[in-house]
This record gives sequence, structure tokens and C-alpha cells, in this order.
Amino acid sequence: MKNFILLSVLCVAITTSCFAMGAIPPEATVEVVVPTVTFVRIVGSSGSGDGQFLYPRNVSAGSYTGSSGMDRIFVSDTGNNRIQVLNGDGQFLFKFGGWGNMDGQFSSPAGIAVDAHQTIFVVDKENSRVQRFSGYGTFLGSFGVFGADLGKLVEPLGVAVDNMGKVYVADSGNNRLEKFDETGTYLDQLGGFGYGSGSFNVPSDIAIGPDRYLYVADTKNDRIQKLNEYGMSMLTFGASGGDDGDFHSPAGVAVDDRYIYVSDTGNNRVQIFDKNGKFLMKFGSTGINAGEFNNPTGISISPSGLLLVADTNNHRIQEFKISF
Repeated sequence: MKNFILLSVLCVAITTSCFAMGAIPPEATVEVVVPTVTFVRIVGSSGSGDGQFLYPRNVSAGSYTGSSGMDRIFVSDTGNNRIQVLNGDGQFLFKFGGWGNMDGQFSSPAGIAVDAHQTIFVVDKENSRVQRFSGYGTFLGSFGVFGADLGKLVEPLGVAVDNMGKVYVADSGNNRLEKFDETGTYLDQLGGFGYGSGSFNVPSDIAIGPDRYLYVADTKNDRIQKLNEYGMSMLTFGASGGDDGDFHSPAGVAVDDRYIYVSDTGNNRVQIFDKNGKFLMKFGSTGINAGEFNNPTGISISPSGLLLVADTNNHRIQEFKISF
């Protein structure tokens, strides 16, 4: 008993000392359980009508507090150059945008993210900018112009917003991440072209976990990178191929408090990993039936715990329930 007490005191002393030196506290241990995935529904079909999609590139799920906290699904309807907003059951609510380069118009909208204030950030890929909208689709502003200088963008693809209002953009054509404040003021650059840790080759998507780390789909390097907010690589996993844990041009990533979910785009499947990058399971194959994919890209976790996948070349969104 005395030895146990002495050990406990020693552990407390060491932990207190580490915190005093500014070290990051260790993450809480979560038992890793291989999840079960159940197909829920297909949302949408090919077309240009309300609730239909044409090559949807990304999907984001959030809760709209102005309507009793009901879930909302935000879809980058890329081929139709618009954003569609659906309710939590996948029913069409409203849309905004249209082709062009004026305020509120798009040319191949890609990444989409919604912050805690229901501000919608849309990556306007071919216009090399990010546009901001209210939760009702009213244009609020834009930032970014074509170029390689700091604060400029070349065919960006992904976007994520942290709980401090910092906006991270996957500046894919410049092989880097750029950080802005919520109004679009440039703050920092993370990474650059390369194959080593912290470098990128066409980063396509960004997710911010509950741990506040950035998880990046480093598409042409066939891997996922976990970074801190300063761009330091904390974890890298994946390699080119079709085996478990391998990737072929992964273009989407999502994170919750237990798992990392990856759209393994070229292999037409979704893979699930623990927070250390260990492969746990996969689902999906090439096809048009429920649970099958054709070029899955964006992926998101809804507040109610559903996994949403933009099944791009099948022109639809698929929903799955994750159980553990």
C-alpha cells in the first residue's frame, strides 16, 4: 500500500512538472473497439433538380441552433455550381449559388465547412478563393485570389474551421495549407511541396479533431498526416496500394473522439483507423448499389453520429451508422 502511495505521488509530481514546462497533457485513454458500420440511406440522385446532384465533391454536417438544434447537411454540388442544404433526413431545404465569378457564384465548389455561428465557408476551386455565407446562404464576403504568394490560392480543395475561428484551407495547387482568421485575414502557411513529414503533394481535405489537431488527406502522397496548428507533423500513416491501410489518392478525411475515417477514393472504399493510425476496418467496393462507391471524396460526421460520404461519380450522398 505504501509503495502504491509513493508511486502515485511520484506520478503526480512528474505530471505537474511536465505541465509547468508547457508540455501538452497526454490524451485520455480511450479503449479501441473495432466499429460496426450499417448502411442507413442514399440521399439524392443524378440531375439538376432540387435534391439532385452532379458530381458532389464534399459534404459537411452541422446542427442549426436557430431551428431547435436540428441537423443540417451542406453539400458542394460541384457539377451544378451550387450549394444545397438538406435537413438531417436528407430532404431538400434550399440552395444558393450558380455558375460564375461574381459574389455568391461558383466555378467548381469543393470543400465546405460550417463554424459554430453557422457561417458557411465554401472553397470556390476554379475561382481560387473561399466564400463566406450566412446559414441561410446570404453572401458575406470572400478571400483569396489566384497566385503563389502568401494569402493567395491555386485551385484549393478543402477547408476546416477550428473552435477559435481559425480557417484552414488546403491550397492544393500550391501544395500547402494556409491559415486565415474568420474574416479572411491571412495568418500563416503550413507545409509546402514534398514527400517528407509536414510536406504535401496535393492536399485535398482537412478535418480538425476534438484534440484540435489537423488531419490532412495528402492525396498524391497516398497518406494521412496529423499536424499541430503550427504545421508540425505529429503522425503520418498510409502508403500507395490496395491492401488494408493503403491508399489510392485519398481525398476525404473526418475525425471524431475515437476514429479517423478516410475516403480511399481510388480504391472506392472507406477505411477506419484508431487515433494512432492503426487500421481497424474498411467498407465499400466499386459499384452503384447501396454501400458501394464510385470515386468517394468528402466525408463528414453528423452531430447525431452518422457518417456521410460524398459518392461523387454516383451523384449522391450515402449515410452510415457507426456503432461500437
